[in-house]
Amino acid sequence: AHSGSIGLSYNSMSNLMRFYELIDEYEREEKIILYLSELDYNKIEHFQRWLLQNRRYSMNYCGLILRLFKTVCKDAQKKGFKVHDYVQQITVFRQRKKDRIINILSLEEVEKIRRLEGLPDNLLNAQRWLLIGINIGQRVSDLLALNSDIIRPAEGGLYIDLIQKKTDRLVTIGVGQDYVIDILMNHFPYPISNMLFNMHIKTLCKMAGISQMVKGFKMCSKTRRKKVGIYPKCSLMASHDLRRSFATNYFGNIPTPVLMKITGHSKESTFLRYIGNQQSKDSYADIFINK
Repeated sequence: AHSGSIGLSYNSMSNLMRFYELIDEYEREEKIILYLSELDYNKIEHFQRWLLQNRRYSMNYCGLILRLFKTVCKDAQKKGFKVHDYVQQITVFRQRKKDRIINILSLEEVEKIRRLEGLPDNLLNAQRWLLIGINIGQRVSDLLALNSDIIRPAEGGLYIDLIQKKTDRLVTIGVGQDYVIDILMNHFPYPISNMLFNMHIKTLCKMAGISQMVKGFKMCSKTRRKKVGIYPKCSLMASHDLRRSFATNYFGNIPTPVLMKITGHSKESTFLRYIGNQQSKDSYADIFINK
C-alpha cells in the first residue's frame, strides 16, 4: 500500500497474482497441497529449491516470492487462521552485492547515440524516447506514459510534472538540455511498447558502436532464464538501464537527496546500492584527496 493511502499498488497486486499462480503451479507439479498449519522448515525449503532449481528463478525473484509468502501467512494469522510457527523464520534473501552487475550508458555513449543520423522512423522514435529517458531518470512505465499535457515552461527549460506509478508520488523534473527540450516541444515521440523499445535500444547502441565486451546477464533461449556471461554491451542494454544511467551519471554532481527525489528512492542506502557502491566510496574518498 502507498503511504497515507488505502489499498495495494498496481505492482503489488501484480506480484500477488503471480505469487498465487506460482503456488498453484507448484502444488500441481509436485502433487503437494500447502496447508498453512503445516508450513514447517522442510515444506518451505522444498518450495525454495523448486523456485531456484526447477524454475531457475534469480535469487532476487526468489527472495520476492518468499517475502510475499511470509506476508500472506502473517496476514492469514492476523485473521485467525492457524499458521505454523516456522513462517516467522522464513528467510528473505537477495542477490549478494558482490554478484550484482551494473551496466550503464555513459554520457559519451549517450552522445554517440544522439549523433546517429538517417535513422528510419521507428528507430528515430526510439532514439527520442531514449534521449528523454536518459535525462529524466524515471522508470520505463512512467517514461513511456509521458504526454505533452504534463510539460510546462520554466525559465531556461521545461518542467515535467508526473505521478510515479510505483510510488504514487508527484515529482517535478527539470529539463535543461537543449536537444531534449527540442524533442519535447517539437518532436514528441509517439507511443511504443516496452518490448519494442528494448529491441530498438539494442539496435541503436550497436549502430553507435557501443559493442565492447562486458560482463552481464542475458536471457538463455533454452532455459528462458538470465545467464551471466561476457557479451557485447549493446546486447545487454534495455529500458530499465536508462534510469540507472541517469542516477549514476549525475551522482556526485547533483546532491544525492535531489537525485533521490527525481528517481523515487526513499532511502539513501537503496539509492547507493542501485547505482553501485563503488561510486559512493570513491566520492567519499575524493573529499580527502582533494582537500
